[in-house]
Amino acid sequence: MSDPPDKHGPASGEMSPQERARFEHRISELGNRLGEARSRRDSEMSAGADAETRGRGMAYGMRMAAELVVAVVVGGGIGWSLDRVLGSRPWLFLVFFLLGFAAGVVNLMRAYERMQRDFTAKGGGIGRSMPDEDE
Repeated sequence: MSDPPDKHGPASGEMSPQERARFEHRISELGNRLGEARSRRDSEMSAGADAETRGRGMAYGMRMAAELVVAVVVGGGIGWSLDRVLGSRPWLFLVFFLLGFAAGVVNLMRAYERMQRDFTAKGGGIGRSMPDEDE
């Protein structure tokens, strides 16, 4: 009597040594491809997180610079207008210019502390130490 047509190995349910070797080779290739895909995905995710952090940092920096400039301009503008009205040129301009500068620096310090809290809450941080090339 002949064997059924769906039987492939020397015995029912067994693989030949050649089939087993091919199967193990395919499994190892699949494992390698999965490892490469995972590492590629992880590197893309970290690159995306770094870009987001850089973007937020750039936005905070521009905001802080604008706040400093606006504080100085507003202080100088108030002093200049008071000088014109009161005729005390240039003293009130100088006083309010310095007050505007001081207010801008105080705003920068507050914004930096707020930014530090935001970055630390998201798992990052500003100014964390990085290993040197010598270490």
